[in-house]
Amino acid sequence: MEIRRIADHDDHGHAGRLVQAAYGALAGMPEEPEYLEYLGDVAARRHEADVIVAVVDERIVGCLTFVPGPGTDHHEFDDPDSASFRYFGVDPAVQGAGVGRAMVQWCIDEARRLGRPRVRIHTLPVMVAAQRLYAQMGFVRTPEFDENWDGVEGIAYLHDLAAT
Repeated sequence: MEIRRIADHDDHGHAGRLVQAAYGALAGMPEEPEYLEYLGDVAARRHEADVIVAVVDERIVGCLTFVPGPGTDHHEFDDPDSASFRYFGVDPAVQGAGVGRAMVQWCIDEARRLGRPRVRIHTLPVMVAAQRLYAQMGFVRTPEFDENWDGVEGIAYLHDLAAT
């Protein structure tokens, strides 16, 4: 498995559909066609942040957007020293095989390389498997950073890189 930034030759449409499918498969996820369209627009997003893919046998099986810090609309925390990642999806055919863990580890390593002391993320209540993964990897709940986006609850987590 290779974790890397998406390249020009990669199938951006496939990467976007993968993220859309991951969000669309969540039980209780509000159906918002505009947001699903936005999730799928990897080609545009890669010019604003780092789109990261997991590749197995030359096929994209995971996709997320790494946000190295403030300066884009994708940085959603009032913390100028934190990195983040968003819009995360893994192909259901390879879930449980370590793809998500490897992608999150890439984000942690990249944040550390950039000198960021923290990684902050939001997840949704229905993303139970993701929450388990984040806890296993050292993320802790920070409810004071929870959000409510028009009725959609964003649950905040923090990974303190100085602690690891």
